[in-house]
Amino acid sequence: MFNRLKNRVLTSIVPDIPSITPTPSYSIGRPLPEKFQYQRPPFLQLLTPDELKASADHNVRPIIVPRDVAILPFCAGYAECVNSGKSEWNEDQAAFSMQVLHHPSKDLPDLPYVYFGIFDGHAGTGAALASSLQFHHILHEKLVDIIELLLPTNANESPPMFPLMFHKTVSKDELIIGALESAFYDMDAVLAEDRTKYRNAGGCTSVVTLFILGKMYVANAGDSRAILAQRLSKEMIKMQADKPYSNGVKSDSDDYQIIATPFSFDHTPDTERGRILSLGKVHPDLMGGEYIAMEYAKKPMTKDLGTRILYKQGNMKGWTYKTLTKEDLKMPIVTGEGKRSRLLGTIGVTRGFGDHDLRAIGSGLLIKPFLSCHPEIIYRDLSLIISLPDDNNLDGEYGVLIMGTDGLWDVLENETVARITFETLKKYPNEKHRYTMVAQELVAKSRGRANDSGHWRLSDLKAPATVDDISVIVIPVYQYYKEFCEWEKKYFEAQQRREELRNAAISNNKAMNSAASINGDASKSNPIIDNDEDDDEDDEVEEAKEENSTERDEIDRALEKINLNDGNSEEPSESTA
Repeated sequence: MFNRLKNRVLTSIVPDIPSITPTPSYSIGRPLPEKFQYQRPPFLQLLTPDELKASADHNVRPIIVPRDVAILPFCAGYAECVNSGKSEWNEDQAAFSMQVLHHPSKDLPDLPYVYFGIFDGHAGTGAALASSLQFHHILHEKLVDIIELLLPTNANESPPMFPLMFHKTVSKDELIIGALESAFYDMDAVLAEDRTKYRNAGGCTSVVTLFILGKMYVANAGDSRAILAQRLSKEMIKMQADKPYSNGVKSDSDDYQIIATPFSFDHTPDTERGRILSLGKVHPDLMGGEYIAMEYAKKPMTKDLGTRILYKQGNMKGWTYKTLTKEDLKMPIVTGEGKRSRLLGTIGVTRGFGDHDLRAIGSGLLIKPFLSCHPEIIYRDLSLIISLPDDNNLDGEYGVLIMGTDGLWDVLENETVARITFETLKKYPNEKHRYTMVAQELVAKSRGRANDSGHWRLSDLKAPATVDDISVIVIPVYQYYKEFCEWEKKYFEAQQRREELRNAAISNNKAMNSAASINGDASKSNPIIDNDEDDDEDDEVEEAKEENSTERDEIDRALEKINLNDGNSEEPSESTA
């Protein structure tokens, strides 16, 4: 009796939700081991079993924050809270990573980047834990593969080999988006491969943020969420009239407006109904004859057989009529609406990691073919943000990114989260832990308080609070952009020095080649003779002169003899010397 009452209480937020139990994994009759021992995010520094147990107290539901408020990049804030009893442990996980991509030429600064991730587990803690410990390594490998194409270039320098390597123009944004997408696929593949070696990990949703090259990329698969909270002046809103700020709420002053911009969208059976219905229509074998890939304007009843009913299927946006048949009485592949929507009557999310062995309640069909690990990615170029000088509103203009699991968003609207963010920041204008205080306040608001009956209620003690795990990361975007601008300045200075050295080397080579050419021309017009060779030639000339002198003496003596003979003869004779 008590257990039934407890289950009714635990589903007060979203009633009629069947629980998802992990599928046991065995190897030759023995349970498989866990791949990772259960733990909370390492940056919380909960190191002992007693500390872990205390963090999972379902009656108290303590709000846990890092002991070192500066342990996260940019002094970002984090807070978490366990569920009220739906599972033994907190199935949420979180992670961050600060890495560098080494420049191939080794003479320019390495490219830094920062990553944050939140993972909301279900049917066990394994998938979320494995993703939080492994995903950033997979993403790093993907970024290393494209480092040569990501590096900033001068106005006179183009990315290396771009025109030669590709038939299409490929932007840096597309390369980074591709790295995120492929990392999501690889992470899901890792969980699939681990099924034969480790205990069933269940599944998890994922929302990650990557700060790189002065831009912010948010990738989401599931119903965790990220929003950018901004506090903009009326003057700033007028300057950006092309952007829709109708979802804003008034700040503490009429001169400012608080804006909540979604950077992700939930993936539920309701929001992805078109994709799922299309998949069921193209591959009816996946439904095993148990379900029908249609949506009806009203629930088909046996008494309505043969009558006309409004329906739609696949990606149809509108409705049309058909005659109701027995086939239409099967269970629709998607039931319910909003947070109560279910896929095959079992699961309320349609994207994420894992769930490779999850089967539908009742039919036992595999659900994985209908699920997807493909992320939806939204990014923003921070260099395009307009900032008013002397306004002292950098958090408001660049925004504060709030990432959270559905335990936060189930009870708080985007605009409410943005308003609480800036109200809390105002209370702590200069404190180092101000973003941690924002995260703690958001968790406290969504957790609420337990009333005398032990039910968790929001601050008004009337509306039910969330009974799910809650995890929140609060990131000041400007703090990253400031660090990036400093790095970019150093990078271009180093690049300029390298270019100057290169130009100096080229000039020196040209000067040396020019001097060599001049010397070559001079040697042709005024040949330079070695002194030793000159002495040898003088000796040869003297010897030649002596030989010529001797020959002349002999010729003179011969002529004298001839002349004597001619004087004695009667007739002169001709002679040729």
